[in-house]
Amino acid sequence: MTLLERALSKEHHDVLDRAETFTTETLAPRAEEIEKTREFPRDVVEAAGDAGLLGILIPEEYGGLGGDFVSYCLALERIAEESGAVAEIIQGHTFAMLPILNFGSDEQRERLLPKMVAGESVGAMLLTEPGAGSSPTELQTVAEATDDGYHIYGEKSFGTNAGVADVHLVVARKRPQPEDSHGVSVFIVPSPEDVEGFTFERGEYLGMHGHVTGDATFEDVAVDADALLGQIGGGFRIAMGTIDMARTGLGAIGLGIGRAAFDEAVDYAGDREQGGKAVGEYQAVQVLVAEMDSKLESARNLVYDSAIRIADGEGDTRVSSRAKFTASDAAEFCARNAMQIFGGKGYRTDYPLERYYRDARILSIIGGTSEIQKTTVASEALGL
Repeated sequence: MTLLERALSKEHHDVLDRAETFTTETLAPRAEEIEKTREFPRDVVEAAGDAGLLGILIPEEYGGLGGDFVSYCLALERIAEESGAVAEIIQGHTFAMLPILNFGSDEQRERLLPKMVAGESVGAMLLTEPGAGSSPTELQTVAEATDDGYHIYGEKSFGTNAGVADVHLVVARKRPQPEDSHGVSVFIVPSPEDVEGFTFERGEYLGMHGHVTGDATFEDVAVDADALLGQIGGGFRIAMGTIDMARTGLGAIGLGIGRAAFDEAVDYAGDREQGGKAVGEYQAVQVLVAEMDSKLESARNLVYDSAIRIADGEGDTRVSSRAKFTASDAAEFCARNAMQIFGGKGYRTDYPLERYYRDARILSIIGGTSEIQKTTVASEALGL
């Protein structure tokens, strides 16, 4: 038993049990089908809602578990062992719910959160733009104020669950701007099927099949006045308010993918014979296993250090950034070297290792590249 496992509470173990049951009974039988068809697995999302795994961080009054961030990471890690795509879907959905919880009106919370917790409604956050990245000062999407609401114009890219979501949080610049606000705001927009002028083109990506993202276009999309989330000009705070949590959650996904690859490699090395002895008896293979194990456990310590701090209300950007890039690197390292241990079989598509490798690769890019994370850590350490 690890030090982390010894420190887990009854509530943590309850969430782990929920994640184990969901992963074993629902996700495992569907994981390969999701990978092959690339279809958004709405039924699996609904099952995750039934298991309570979508509302871990949401208070009980809205149907959630009222759990802490350690519970969330434990569940996400376990789910990612079976499907990185489903783990990322849940991550994107969760970080659309949290702004509603933290900044929404009573009416917005009561109307939206119970359905999102149950998996009946899917959420997405749309921040990134083709020409601006995720920099709020350069965003070009605008929301023109009208007598009864807003008309939204612009383009967004890379939002997890975009297009298939029922609730899109769109970061845009309100016009006209109040004199005391030069920032961006967040507006709640329904599914493209429910509003005119909202179109979505899905992108096809190397990994995370079943996870939907792509390019969203808003051409005179009309929303009511109550579509505003929080205050005018408060969009940066809303969009970035959970950044430490989001980066740590991505780290937990990396741990799950890395663990799946590691376990496959260890099992194969123990069973596969070459030259009259198990592959795992060769020193070259043992070196790879030792490095994989060490990198994975080092990353786990950093991820849960960040998760515990967040749960205690002491989230730290330096801590979450180093957790994110370390876990991303560990996931890719484990997937790549598991393939090496398998030899030619590891490169075959009827083995899961190539999926782990493709899924792991994106983690060093989304949520801020590993280079950005390292710059953040260095800047904090150097006091820059």
